[in-house]
Amino acid sequence: MLNRIFITIFSFALLIFGANITSSADEMNSSSDQRAFPFLVSSLNFDWVTYGPDKREKIVESEGAPSGMAYRVTVRKKKPNSWDIATRNDMVKDIKKNDIIVVSFWARAAKPQKGKEKGDILVALQRNIEPYDSVIEERIALDKEWKLYYLTGKANRDYAAERTEWNYNLAFARQTVELAEFYVTNIGPDGDPEQYMP
Repeated sequence: MLNRIFITIFSFALLIFGANITSSADEMNSSSDQRAFPFLVSSLNFDWVTYGPDKREKIVESEGAPSGMAYRVTVRKKKPNSWDIATRNDMVKDIKKNDIIVVSFWARAAKPQKGKEKGDILVALQRNIEPYDSVIEERIALDKEWKLYYLTGKANRDYAAERTEWNYNLAFARQTVELAEFYVTNIGPDGDPEQYMP
């Protein structure tokens, strides 16, 4: 029963985000125990920040994005490390050890590196302090067309909200990437991530 409720809430959240209606994580989450209710973090809230040199960033109209808007980052020079140019988003809820997290995010390679058909990024839900350990970390080959990507992971320790970020590491290549709505959902230690993924 609870799983059906979670799926309904998650589907509804995707619908309202796609209709360009934003809701804060607190509004989605009235429970004091963050594991008792899935939480969603962020939308295209125009508070995005990209760190590092040799990049340009701006909000643009983008056909195919859920809201019709996107956060565009142009990497002007490839760097030694993928995280040398990175878009980071803060979390608002703690993650407990053994919690299962499902992340979905909209993205596309507006302009892949020369000679390539796909963009090249690494995404990570990780602590922003040493040893920079992560719940989720995966290298993604971005399509040119808008796509909703899904990832899941299980926390091997507690992750305090103020020390945890959702990161897009972009410096693998000289490229232009567009990012849009993303959703970080905590389904607790006993949740089934397969029910939240296509």
